[in-house]
Amino acid sequence: MSDFVVSVCVCIYNNEQYVAQCIESIQNQNYSNLEIVLVDDGSTDRSGQIVDEYAAKDNRIKAIHQGNSGFSGARNACLDNATGDFLAFVDSDDTIMPDFVDYMLSIQRQTGADIVISKNCFTNVNMQQVSEDHIVEWSPDMAIAEFFYPRVPLGSWNKLYRRDFLNKNGLRFVPELTTGEGLQFITHAASLANCVGVGSRKVYWYRMNNPNSATTKANVEKQGIGSLKTISYISAHLQNDSLIVKKAMKWHYWSCYNYCLRQIMNANAEEQYSELYRECIHYLRSNALAVSTLDLPWKHRLIVLISMISPQFGAWCMISKKRYLLKSK
Repeated sequence: MSDFVVSVCVCIYNNEQYVAQCIESIQNQNYSNLEIVLVDDGSTDRSGQIVDEYAAKDNRIKAIHQGNSGFSGARNACLDNATGDFLAFVDSDDTIMPDFVDYMLSIQRQTGADIVISKNCFTNVNMQQVSEDHIVEWSPDMAIAEFFYPRVPLGSWNKLYRRDFLNKNGLRFVPELTTGEGLQFITHAASLANCVGVGSRKVYWYRMNNPNSATTKANVEKQGIGSLKTISYISAHLQNDSLIVKKAMKWHYWSCYNYCLRQIMNANAEEQYSELYRECIHYLRSNALAVSTLDLPWKHRLIVLISMISPQFGAWCMISKKRYLLKSK
């Protein structure tokens, strides 16, 4: 496995506070045969300068500067410039453990999978490692369903991809999606994969308390309406009609309406988006009973049941939880 080159890709936009820690966690991997692709996506703070400073000291780093093109455009730049046998994404405010690449490659070696994931990750509120590791193979249908529920970390990060698999299938991020572009990418990729190799160990640290994160700031247009556009795009383009995927997608539709309602409430924009506000409430309440019968964890099921009576109160509960996580160190 040491003969393989692994491209670790980071997209950076105005993240000077965390980007150095992210880069150093990649440099300090036990596995040294790396290509580190850093894309500065038009940052206006010191992020681009920090990228150049690290690139000047490490010949494994490929520094790319471009005008701001958003998450999809930046990740596509990573895909276009990476040359490794395998490829992984790391968000610029996150870090990876020293054995991240080693561990992901070990799963790939055991399963031969086109895509490798870990079901778990460290967060600022859960730093406990799993007690036992289990490495299994998931079929494309099962992987897609797990992504939709989601019972594994969402997004393109905390995963490893065969680069020839991505290129052979022309897998790229969709520029017109303003949020959930990672979900679209991984569900599309999983639908084309031979299988998905899955481990349990935590080797990725996901920051949940970044106040500047795109998913933290209330933004009805980009995040709320954007999430509805993304799930509609996925539904229209994902060529999979298995029952397990249909059920999981039904849940994700419901959760996107819940997310949109939370964005409206968090922005105190009930009057500005009054029609959408009412649409979200109607959808959540009228579909709650059907969704409650799906294979949900009890916390999600509780929110669904609450939403039968008051979708606003269910959304408020989730807003309060998010605020708590933001305060957690």
